[in-house]
Amino acid sequence: MYKIFSIDDEKEVLPGYSPEKANDFHTESARNANKKFDQELKKIKNKKVILMCGGSASGKTEFVAKFCPIESDDQQDEIQGIVFDSTLPREEGAKIKIANIKKSGNIPIICFIVPHSLTRCFKAFHERERKIPESEFFKTHSGARKVALEIAKNTDIEILIYYNLLPEEALELENKSQIMIDNNDLRFVEISFESRSEMISFLEKEQISEEEIKALIINGR
Repeated sequence: MYKIFSIDDEKEVLPGYSPEKANDFHTESARNANKKFDQELKKIKNKKVILMCGGSASGKTEFVAKFCPIESDDQQDEIQGIVFDSTLPREEGAKIKIANIKKSGNIPIICFIVPHSLTRCFKAFHERERKIPESEFFKTHSGARKVALEIAKNTDIEILIYYNLLPEEALELENKSQIMIDNNDLRFVEISFESRSEMISFLEKEQISEEEIKALIINGR
């Protein structure tokens, strides 16, 4: 089982929180989530510590819910590790977390979710009850890709990369044997690479600026 730490979940327990004002609570909820995450790191050794990476509404939370079973009331269940569910849009923040994980004697893993359609994610972003500025969508989708690339180029940390796509989008993929379905009918396809350099080449091609994301959405991509 895994322990999950989520900035969004922390918002919901703050006094006065409402989904319409979610952005007003981000700083405090991030601080609380980070504090709890750091405290938990000190309690475990040689465990997987998964840092989710990907833009807003890209399917990270759905992925965690499907593939990272959470702690139960059975105290005999062994903790496999912990998950920090956030967008990971800034390199400096990622470096700090990775350093803390290593210092605690645990194993950092980056799990990067790549949406097949940014337009679909943008629509989902606007349909969510929790409201944050539109600028955060562009910032996090561009920033998370930069972070994933920098970690791939400058560290030997394990990086898992998954496409997030709908059933009709999955039909466009050549290799359908790896497709897994979550409870919301989103599908996650792990992208495998024969070498680190091949992964880096893929991530370089996936780089996109905030302005380029806006243009893609205007064109329905």
